[in-house]
This record gives sequence, structure tokens and C-alpha cells, in this order.
Amino acid sequence: MKEVDIMKTFLSALQWALFILAGSLIVPISVATNYGLDGAEAIAFVQRTLFVLGFAGLLQAIFGHKLPIQEGPAGLWWGIFSLYASLGVVLFGSSNETLKVLQYAFLLSGIICIILSVFGLIDKLVRYFTPTVIGTYLFLLVAQLSGSFLKGMFGLDGQHTEVQADVFILSLIVILLSFFIMKLPIIGQYSVLFSIVCGWTLFACFGLSNPVTPVTDIIRFPSLFVFGMPRIEWNMAITVVFVTLLLLTNMLASIRVVQRIVSKYEKDAAPDRFKQAGIITGINQLLGGLFSAIGPVAISGSAGFIATTNIYKRLPFMLGSSFIIFVSIFPKITSFFAAIPVAVGYAAIYPVFASMIGLAFREYETVQDKERLFKVAGLSIFTGVGVMFVPAGAFSTLPPFLASFLSNGLVLGSVMAILLEILFSRSTEKQPS
Repeated sequence: MKEVDIMKTFLSALQWALFILAGSLIVPISVATNYGLDGAEAIAFVQRTLFVLGFAGLLQAIFGHKLPIQEGPAGLWWGIFSLYASLGVVLFGSSNETLKVLQYAFLLSGIICIILSVFGLIDKLVRYFTPTVIGTYLFLLVAQLSGSFLKGMFGLDGQHTEVQADVFILSLIVILLSFFIMKLPIIGQYSVLFSIVCGWTLFACFGLSNPVTPVTDIIRFPSLFVFGMPRIEWNMAITVVFVTLLLLTNMLASIRVVQRIVSKYEKDAAPDRFKQAGIITGINQLLGGLFSAIGPVAISGSAGFIATTNIYKRLPFMLGSSFIIFVSIFPKITSFFAAIPVAVGYAAIYPVFASMIGLAFREYETVQDKERLFKVAGLSIFTGVGVMFVPAGAFSTLPPFLASFLSNGLVLGSVMAILLEILFSRSTEKQPS
């Protein structure tokens, strides 16, 4: 019996690791490309990011919220990286100088995050994460990710602007395979693992797999301040404060969603640890700055993963995060996993993220005041989804902190939901009974 449990834990940990990899590789590769990092430098950047993500997940699971929640590259920071890829050259002189400034931004964000958490901002924020807000957040999250998923599975990238029929057909096969595996009684909970392995093999058979970037180092530990000492730019402070507040909002939403899923498996609910989670989130931003990587944030997709696979315990997640750290210090292994076709990664986790729509509906079902729910959700989703169709360049003339806020439909819609929920709840309280 022990051997069976060990094997289950091992497979669960491996599946967590592949789930983290599938959702975490695209961002650092994209950032490396935008900043002109060559093959070896790009792999090193991916390595450092994976190291920070794995370590961040362990810190949260042990000292922070103590939940199995993946730490992934923060979409907000990805937006800042993308915004400054061209703007930074004008403001700071070169791409390398821009990366130095962004290192400073991560360090400042970490300090602000820790201060806000220690002084109780987290406890004040968490009361506004009602089922209406969480459900709206999940809807917007799926809406925002759906575009990237479909583009990836259609084979649309920097080299191709038209749908690649072979990539799309194989992606569809991987999705169907994933749903089929989920129905199998013994291996159903390992659908992500088997889908990635089978999908990667299938793509390789049709000559659609990516070449592995050659690297010479056998082992490489992450270095500090790879781009040079951080460059302090105080005009970045407003942007950093704003992004930090939004990161904390994102973190709270992710914790709330995963808490609700885990509570279905464990009767004794773990106590809220929002302050500790906020402090660790700050430490994780510091790690992103120290190791010249991308700052991490709790990923709400973990709830979909747990609901789909029924892997809700912390141990497999912690082992999976440890595996990510292990992968990150071996360049050849990192290079190998970085070659996973984008379409395979998206197709394998497609059912996981699609299931989050169901989680959003379940949140809405618990709301008593349906009239207020329809107003808040309708206005927020309409605005958030609408912004997703506005070209990012349309906000280029605005201050960076406003551009990063208004161009992100998930963040804008979620903040709007919080504000509307507060507004409508107060107006309801003032009405005479």
C-alpha cells in the first residue's frame, strides 16, 4: 500500500511540475525575445524565472497561505516588460538599462508589499472579495486567457499569421485525448501529465516539435543582478505602487478561489493566512529582482487544476515546485522542457481552464441578491472584456501606471467589480426597510 501511495504522490508531483511548466515558459521566452536576449541568455533568463517560481511556491506552501497554489509569472509584470521593451530604450538608453530599472521595480514592489501586509492592508482588502467579485474575476480570467489559448492552438505566433491546419488538428486531438483520459478511473487524475507527454510525442512524429536550444553548461546556479546593479528611477514609484496593489488583489482572489475548492475535500478548513501570504508575496518580488527574473504571483488556474485532477494536498505541489527548482539549475534540462510546443501546453491544460467557467457560476449561485449580482457582473464583464479588444498601443500616450491598468481587462474589470459591489451594497443599506 505504501508503494502505491508513493507512486501516486510521485505522479501527482510530476503533473504539478508539468502544469507549472506549461503555464510558465511562454512569458520568460517572450520577454527574452522582446529584449534581444540570444539563445543562451534566453535559456538563462528562463532558468532564473523557473528557479524563482519554484522557490516562491515552496515559500507560500510552507510559510505563506499554506495552500497548493502555483506561483507563475505575473501578467501585470509581463505587461510592464512589454510596455518598456520599446519605451525603456527612449527613457533609459538601452534594453539592458531598462532591465536594470525593472530589477529596481521588483525590489521596490517587494518592500511595499511587505509593508502593506505587515500594517494590515490585506485584512481590509479581503472583505471585498465577495462571491460576486470572485465569480466575475474568474469569468474575466478565462476570457483574457482564451485568446492566448486559441492563438497557440491555431499555430499563430511571430512567424505565422494564418491558422496552421496541422497544428490546430493535432491540438484538437490532444484536447480530446485529455477529456478521454479524465474519464478513466485509474489514471484520470493524471490527465495533464499524459496529455503533455502524448501531445509532445504526437507533434514530434509530425515534425512540429521545437528544436532544443544548445547549451554548454551542465549545471548553473542563478546569479544575482545579472544585468548589473539595479538602477533607481523614482518616476517608476507610482507605477510600482499601483502594480503592487493589483498583485495583492490578484493574490487574494487566487487564495479565495483555491480555498473554496480545497474545502470540498478537507472538512477542517485551514485558518486564513492572508497577512503571511502578502509578506511572502513581497519576498517573492524581492527574489524576482535579486535574480533578474520575473516577479511571481499566485495563479488562479490552480483551482481549475485541483478541481480537474482532485490533487488537493500540499505535498505533491511542494514536490512539484522542488522539481521546478531542480530543472532550473540544469541548463540542458531547462532547454529540453523549453522546447515543449506551445500548442501542446495550451491543449493539455485547456480542460483545466475551461472548467473555471463552472467555478464562476458556482460562486454566483451562492449570491442572495441576484439583482445586484446582475448589475455588478454585467457592468464589470462588459467593460473588462471590451478593453481586451482595444489595441494595447492605444494607451501608449498615457502614464505607464495608467496604461498598465487600463489595458488589462482582467484587472480593470475586477477592480470595477469591487468598487460597484461596495457602491451598490451601501446604497442598499441606505434604503428604508
